[in-house]
Amino acid sequence: MPQVGGCPLPTENICNPDMDHGDLADMSLAMAYVPWQEWRNIYKAEKAFQRGTIFEELDKPFRGTGGCCNGRS
Repeated sequence: MPQVGGCPLPTENICNPDMDHGDLADMSLAMAYVPWQEWRNIYKAEKAFQRGTIFEELDKPFRGTGGCCNGRS
């Protein structure tokens, strides 16, 4: 099965707005678990502005490609 970043690629076009999603239409879009942020490993103000966060542990690299409906075929 083809993969991108370790994730299997869908076998059908999930971006097709005419596709029948059946019972999925009544389900919630998403649910998140967000733990309390611990105040530790805080960046100094200059580095925090450069990195976009004051928390070192939240400073993660972005590896996204724009999703399946980003205009590419």
